[in-house]
Order: sequence, then structure tokens, then C-alpha cells
Amino acid sequence: MDRRTACLHQADAFREKALADPEHHDQWIDEAIKWLERAMEAGRRAAIAVETDEGSHGPEANRTPLIETTDSHRRIIARQ
Repeated sequence: MDRRTACLHQADAFREKALADPEHHDQWIDEAIKWLERAMEAGRRAAIAVETDEGSHGPEANRTPLIETTDSHRRIIARQ
């Protein structure tokens, strides 16, 4: 499992804790947000690495930023 996926799983776990523990809901949501931010950062790092590797193989127009594909996997967590 890559770092981004592991971070997303942690965020999901804290979101579930928030739903199960209304008394500490905000605390668990804060933790979930931290893990989502870590997942986004891991996705950015992977995109930069892939883009750098692709740079030597062809013109810039052929590169597809990986960040666009990771944005579609964002999860929205809101305080209640």
C-alpha cells in the first residue's frame, strides 16, 4: 500500500470515530483532516516524481499531471 492510500485509510478511520463518538466529534474530525492533508501531500510528491521521470521521455505537451487524478479522490469532511 502506498503512503497516500495509507493516509486516506487513516482519515477514514478517524471519520468513523467521529461518527461513533459525538462527544469527541471535533477532535476526531481534526485528526481526519490532518490525515487527508498528509494524503494530498503524498499525492503531490508522487506527481512531482512521475512528472520529473516523464520529462526525459518526451515533450512537455505529452505529460499528464498526476495531481489532477488525485484531486478526484478528495473527501469532504465537515464539522456538524
